[in-house]
Amino acid sequence: MIEAVLFDMDGLMFDTERMYQKAWLQAGRQMGVPMEPEIVDRLRGRNREGCARVCREVFGEEFDFDAMRTACRALMARWIEEDGLPVKPGLYELLAELERRGIPAVLATSTTRDSAWGHLQRAGVNRYFLGAVCGDEVSHSKPDPEVFLKAAALAGKDPARCMVLEDSPAGVRAGAAAGCFTVMVPDLTAPDEELKKLADEILPGLRDVIPLLDRD
Repeated sequence: MIEAVLFDMDGLMFDTERMYQKAWLQAGRQMGVPMEPEIVDRLRGRNREGCARVCREVFGEEFDFDAMRTACRALMARWIEEDGLPVKPGLYELLAELERRGIPAVLATSTTRDSAWGHLQRAGVNRYFLGAVCGDEVSHSKPDPEVFLKAAALAGKDPARCMVLEDSPAGVRAGAAAGCFTVMVPDLTAPDEELKKLADEILPGLRDVIPLLDRD
């Protein structure tokens, strides 16, 4: 039986990955660098250090990643303030079902704590979460399993009894490496053969997760 559910955030709980893609591309134009969708794809699911590593591989070791990240975050904050935070269908139903069953939910995101907890509060779902492990609180970015191992420990559960919910390739790899029951709910990236083998289940939406809570 599933004893805890470990949630990714962007692209899984909130429909923000499309916004991030637009923001990264616009921030790149502002800085005069050829940021392409293929590069943004490599950033998805990674924390600050992981994203910085990718950008410096592409643009050189002297690239000012923090300046571009600041521009990206400013765009995201403005758009969310203007248009609201888009919540993925089924999120509220899934969280309510976990609460009904007494199954703890833990956030395990590559986003920094200030941004992540702000999103949970804005969506009115922070009360459902036992706690969070965020991108600025781990030494290694997804696909390293550290964030999920720490989230399982926060819940006081064996990783093998935890369900990971993820949308990104890096996140699916991290969940599998942690030894968790890993469910992919694809967003911008369709599962390839590698991800189909790594994920225990691939589902179209969050509502479809509920029947899996009864698995042995």
